[in-house]
Amino acid sequence: MVADSGLRGLTHRAVDARAEVPAGSASYYFRTRVALLQAILQRLIDLDAADSATYLPFDDEASVRATDLAAMAAGWARLFTHWLGPGRQRLRARYALYLEGRHHAELHELLDTASARFVGGARELLAAAGGPDPDRDGPLLVALLDGLLYDQIIRGRPGVDEAELRRRIEVILGAVLPHLR
Repeated sequence: MVADSGLRGLTHRAVDARAEVPAGSASYYFRTRVALLQAILQRLIDLDAADSATYLPFDDEASVRATDLAAMAAGWARLFTHWLGPGRQRLRARYALYLEGRHHAELHELLDTASARFVGGARELLAAAGGPDPDRDGPLLVALLDGLLYDQIIRGRPGVDEAELRRRIEVILGAVLPHLR
């Protein structure tokens, strides 16, 4: 809904209509617009975490150590192909909510927690892969990968070329894990 109509189209009444529930249902559960935004944002964060667990092959340090740069890039490319394909609307909604969220103090904690989760995961990945400075490079890795997604969404590039995504991600990973190039 957010991806289709933007945040201006997000009202309790519109949620009721889209969900085909009686009028007033959304406002019963989410009394304010901010409460509605919080619930949507939390759901997006949870879905992103589930997707990451599904598409990324890194369950522990040992699997990362044994994984080469190309295999890591392939995992990220699978995830991004999903987000830019079937998950495209959700990704557009996430960006809209992240931008809007900075205007609402009530959403800051949720946004900061989500950011910390992604950056923490990047730091763990880099540390396990023997990266030279995971604390410095974790936020950089997240920013670069997020920028790749943002570019695909904002520029409205149709279709997803998983091989090209993999190549770009391999370049990014090579920048923060030069010893694996």
